[in-house]
Amino acid sequence: MARLMLSPAVKSLTLDPSPLRTARAAPVLRRSAAVSGNTTNSRPGRFAVPILAGVAATVSARRRRSVAMAAEQTIEANAYLKSKVEEMVALQPIMVFSKSWCPFCKKAKEAMEEQGIRFAVCELDTLGDEVEAQVQDILLGITGARTVPRVFVDGKCIGGGTDTVNLAADGTLSKLAGEAMENFKTKLQGAGSFDLQKSDQEWQSALDAERFQILRRRGTEMPGSHEYDKFLPKAGHFSCGACGLPLYSAGSKFASTCGWPVFDKCYSSKDLGQHVLGQPDGTGSLEIVCTRCGSHLGHVFYDAISETNPNEERH
Repeated sequence: MARLMLSPAVKSLTLDPSPLRTARAAPVLRRSAAVSGNTTNSRPGRFAVPILAGVAATVSARRRRSVAMAAEQTIEANAYLKSKVEEMVALQPIMVFSKSWCPFCKKAKEAMEEQGIRFAVCELDTLGDEVEAQVQDILLGITGARTVPRVFVDGKCIGGGTDTVNLAADGTLSKLAGEAMENFKTKLQGAGSFDLQKSDQEWQSALDAERFQILRRRGTEMPGSHEYDKFLPKAGHFSCGACGLPLYSAGSKFASTCGWPVFDKCYSSKDLGQHVLGQPDGTGSLEIVCTRCGSHLGHVFYDAISETNPNEERH
């Protein structure tokens, strides 16, 4: 398989059970959802994010599952919502969690609109009381405050309504928003800064044509065509097909019918942190890349929850 190489086990590394981290996210954040065509313009400068559409129904369905304890149901629902909140934060250059009736939220949104700043907004009061309360609890854990608005720029919370208005007044907000959009465009182009840097010519010399197209040009193989698709090794690890960085242990691979090899946990080291990084690529999904060289590894989805995979991640 062009993206991965199977090698002997790595005893010096440990699997990281924590959620996938994202480029330039605050330390407590992990992943995210991007500016895409699936948005609805409600007013100039702002657009509604459909990521949480249907969340209330999904949470209710999950609660109806046959589980042993009510506490387990709550944990599962919260984990699902947390992943959705963090998806929005990491993939939107400017993300606002708001309530449509709140005067402080209104002031923050108007301050951004007056400066021509385009932002994504999630109106919590449209989600139902239960989901609204849970999302605010999640925001408390991320930002230290439960109140709205919670405004995120480039993955970092800049505060609430008064903070946003003050930053707009002194010109800081416009500068931050401009930098966020530039960073977002850089991520979409796959041109981030990584420890291992090579020119296209150097990568073309080091990789065959298929590997170069997939790893450096964000290509993909046909589903079901991968050497490792149904392969479930008992030992060893999978490395980046470009730079050889160990990414996943044999034990982190699990059976799937999606057509590509899938994993639930990546390696982590003191020098690099998690060896797989999540970033937006403009598709509406979260691209995963090698932390050391930035080579394209595929995408991550959050639909594979199990006792050993509470983050639901399917790499």
